[in-house]
Parts: sequence; structure tokens; C-alpha cells
Amino acid sequence: MSELKVGSRPASRRLYRRALAVLVALASLYALVVVLVMTPFIQTHVLYAHHIDSWLYNKFDHPENYGLAPGKTVNLKLRSSDNTTIGAWFVFSDPFYRQLSYPPPPNRNFSFPRRELIPTAVKQNPTILFLHGNTGTRAHPLRTVLYTAFTARLKANVFVIDYRGFGDSEGHPTVHGVSKDARAAWDYLMSQGAKPEDVLILGHSLGTAIAGLLSAELGREGIHPRGTVLMSPFSSVRKLIDQYYLFGCLPLLKPLSVIPLAPRLITWSLVHHDDKDIPASHASVLFEAFLEPHLPSHPSLPENPLSHREWDNYTTQDTLRTNKRKAVVSTTHIDGYALYEELQPDVVAKEGRKVALLRTERGGHDIGRVEGVHDAIGRMFKFY
Repeated sequence: MSELKVGSRPASRRLYRRALAVLVALASLYALVVVLVMTPFIQTHVLYAHHIDSWLYNKFDHPENYGLAPGKTVNLKLRSSDNTTIGAWFVFSDPFYRQLSYPPPPNRNFSFPRRELIPTAVKQNPTILFLHGNTGTRAHPLRTVLYTAFTARLKANVFVIDYRGFGDSEGHPTVHGVSKDARAAWDYLMSQGAKPEDVLILGHSLGTAIAGLLSAELGREGIHPRGTVLMSPFSSVRKLIDQYYLFGCLPLLKPLSVIPLAPRLITWSLVHHDDKDIPASHASVLFEAFLEPHLPSHPSLPENPLSHREWDNYTTQDTLRTNKRKAVVSTTHIDGYALYEELQPDVVAKEGRKVALLRTERGGHDIGRVEGVHDAIGRMFKFY
């Protein structure tokens, strides 16, 4: 018995050392990933992911290769204010396209003769300025199906750009750079005769941040577009410390939340602009931010959890806030589809703007493919 115990000690020590080595290796790997995430060069390539899939969807002179009708799309080159050239597509609305001759004129040397019809198209139908998310290009199939839906169901033109570093656009993506690209797209539409009230800015995922920046810039200049739509947005980088899951299952940054100053350090360093791994609750947070000026402040939890008086006071304040929210927001539940919330008409009249939140039960990150979403956009922004 004694010999067995003695012999088992080296084996248990080896097992302990191996387990310790595995833990150290995992901790080192995790630390390396976090350091890489905080490196600007890595951030740019991971977060924008602008080189992924680019080689699969790069025949921009052949929009028909990606499911768009012959002669319905014009390939363009724009120039941003810092002289960066970016690629773009203008897709005619279905009503306008049906008026054109068929088959379309020959596209010799990729001159796209129908580009001369863009000024007429933007005056005849509203236009959606589409700002896509990270990864891939404007020719990605998950995006071309949206152009088809918007041009058919909303009867709108679609103007989509590839930010610098994406597709056939020059340069490398930066926050200031992609903002300039979005403004270049807006300015192009204005140069073609479009009116601000006829252009809807629509951002998806990464594009929601860019759409917000563009809308804010226009607002400061007293320019009012038809509206701004944020599909699959995020609310705060800091909240991603707790809520970001790599590949939908790995809480990459959550362990940092227990380290003093780590959340602030990551907030300073990390700019995350996408994706399906971010909870849909971020859209609700944004909507609640619009409501906050109209509601009583959040009551604080009782300092003394055993005090009935403090709990009664907390409950009273919380009930007041809940009732006020019901008076400010109109809520509609569509069975099997979504919950739709919007500001009441009297609040809209005071603010001068309409704000709404659509939370669908299905659709995931690519919510733009859901027909009910098209209907909500069409009704809210009076496309039909």
C-alpha cells in the first residue's frame, strides 16, 4: 500500500503540471488576443474585415453577374473630399426601370450610357443611400437581395458605396475616412438633382455608425434627409465588454470587466462596428436614449434594503416612469412577427421628428431581408 502511494505522487504531480501548463497557455493566448485587438493595425483588418470576400465579388462592371437586371445598375466612381476614389452603384427603381427600353443599350468599354438618366431617376422616385456593414463589397449577395427588395417593394432607387479599402475603392478604412465617403455619396446625389427630403439614409451594422455620423453632420448644417434607418445597430462599445461574443459563443472581453480600468482601456482602444455577435438589445438601448428626455429619471435602489419606506418610494417612482413611458410611446404587437414602438403624435409634434423601434422575432443580423421590415420603412417614411 505504501509503495502504491509513493508511486502515485509523481503521476499526480505530472497531471497537475500538465493542467497548469494548459491553463497558462490558454491565459497567454487570451492575453495575446486582447493585445492584438488593441493594436490599431489589427483593429482595422479585424473590425472592418474589408479584405474578406473581396476577391469573390469584384466584377463591379458586371452587376448582372450578381442577380441584378440588365441595364438596371450603373457602376460609378466618386471622389471624397480628401481626393480618395471610391466605387459605387446606382440601382434604378423598378417603376423607372420599366420605362426604359429593353434590351438595354450596349455597355461598350463599360461606359454605362444610362448614367445620364440618374438625374431623371432621382427626381421621379425617392432614393435610399445604403451604407453596408463590414466584410465584402457592394456586390455581396446578402446586399444585392436588399437592392432588389428596396427597388421593387419601396419603389426607390438605391445608391450604395464601398468605403475606402473595400472593393475597388482606394485607401484604407478609418472612422474619419469612411465618414468622408458617406458624405461624398450624399453630395453626389445632391449634384444629380435629388432633394434632401427624397433621400433616406439607411445603415446596416457597421453602416449604422456611419449613417449616424452622416445624419449628425447634415443636421448641424440644417439639412434634413427623409430619415435615417439603423438596421442591427450597436449602442456602446463599453457595453460590449459584457455583451460581445466571438463567433456567437465565446465571451472574449467579459473577463476584463472585473479588472480595474480595463473597460475604460478597451473603450479607448476598441471600436467594434458589427455584427451578428452583438445582442439585439443594443437597438432597444438606442431607442430608450431618445425617450429619456420625456421620462422621469430612473429611481435609485434603496440604500437600506430593509426599509419598507424606501422600497415604497422606489416602487412609486418606478411606476410613475412606467406609466409615463406608456403615455409617450405607442406600442403595437404583431403576432408572430414583431413588436413595434413609436413616439406618440403629440411628442413627435413637439420634437419635430419621429422615432420608432421595430424588434422582429426572426431575421437575425440580416434583418433587411424580412418583408415586414420593408413595410415598416415604407409606412414610416411614406414610400407608399
